[in-house]
Amino acid sequence: MARGKFALGCDVGATKVSVSVGVEPGVILDRITDRTYRMRNPKDLVSELRRMIADITEKNNLDISDCMGLGVAFAGFTDSRNGVIVASPNLEGWDNTPLKQILQDTLGVAVRVENDANVGAYGEYRHGGSVAGTDFLYVTLSTGIGGGLIIGGVPYEGDNGVAGEIGHTVVIPDGPKCGCGKQGCLEAVASGLAIERIANERMKRERTSLNDRAAEGKIDARTVFEEARNGDPLSSEIVDTACRYLGLSIANAVMLLSLSSVVIGGGMAREGEYLRRKVEHYMRKGIAGGPNENAKLHISKKPLEVVDIGALQLVFDSSGGKGGKD
Repeated sequence: MARGKFALGCDVGATKVSVSVGVEPGVILDRITDRTYRMRNPKDLVSELRRMIADITEKNNLDISDCMGLGVAFAGFTDSRNGVIVASPNLEGWDNTPLKQILQDTLGVAVRVENDANVGAYGEYRHGGSVAGTDFLYVTLSTGIGGGLIIGGVPYEGDNGVAGEIGHTVVIPDGPKCGCGKQGCLEAVASGLAIERIANERMKRERTSLNDRAAEGKIDARTVFEEARNGDPLSSEIVDTACRYLGLSIANAVMLLSLSSVVIGGGMAREGEYLRRKVEHYMRKGIAGGPNENAKLHISKKPLEVVDIGALQLVFDSSGGKGGKD
């Protein structure tokens, strides 16, 4: 027997895509993931989403006719009013893609499309439990770096719809090229992909425990963090440099907006207190006293789920079943 009305959520990141299902706000009933590299263009993504939605609804004995809608969190610059992907720094071929219309025509359900960090910020505010205030910055730290703002308890996107994009603020003039086309963005020097790139470049010139790990498989950001914890000098330097740029960028956001809280989510947030302490050290240096000195830095309690939770909440909001703030 079918369960009745339900919501679908989708998180499209640079390296993975997830589809989640929920029947009540703040709770993921089930979630499945796949790798984004299988989906090289919008057509491939839509085809894969159809398969994933069919799989998760069948697995949970749900009828698509009972679906209240699909909330999509996309890693890129989005026109949320029209459901268009304007551009994506880490996914090629998506410029000016009317994803909302494509998915509605294909799936036959109502669709909302938003930037993934904005959705993560909203999910964090409504159901994350990491912060108590109504004004904060959510930073997603993963393959790339995104940011979403909650001001007065509601997402703030600004006039152009991209407020909070801390990952694409320039920290090194004429620095490494970023996927967005600029040089020296925070994402180009402190993201998971940047840490991986820097480590692999340095390994060619310097002997380190990372060379031994390379024999076991790919060196990625998580490997670099592991070796930094183990005392490897090169890994420690790479991690510290990334955290310095991130911490100072967060400090600038706190000073600009007088925020009381910042939350870090995303895959790299799994580094937990080790990451938080390092980033906070440089954040404190950038704030250096005054009315903002009590700003708090938090690691999301649900770093891998909060975007999915936010995507589902978009559907519940549109359907009138908003629920309360956890």
